[in-house]
Amino acid sequence: MFIVGLPLEAAETLHGALEDLLENGGRANDELERAYRVLAWRILAAKGDAGSGSGLTAQIAEAARDAETIEEYEAARDSILGPILDGLENAENRDP
Repeated sequence: MFIVGLPLEAAETLHGALEDLLENGGRANDELERAYRVLAWRILAAKGDAGSGSGLTAQIAEAARDAETIEEYEAARDSILGPILDGLENAENRDP
């Protein structure tokens, strides 16, 4: 995999452009979708300092920094978010 070194601001701008293209372009391209996911992962890994908090965002950012592949990151992210999403989907947690 080839990773291009970009300043964080440029990476965020590119990520936004890819998001717009994927949402409004009508045709999803597998390579474009993967580039979008990889860029999101690397932006998250680059943001903040390691150990700069213990909240959910910090946990996901740490998983992004620790992962060696996009698949490894997404599995770790899903593991972190799974119990939270399950709780939100639970009927007992919904307003009547």
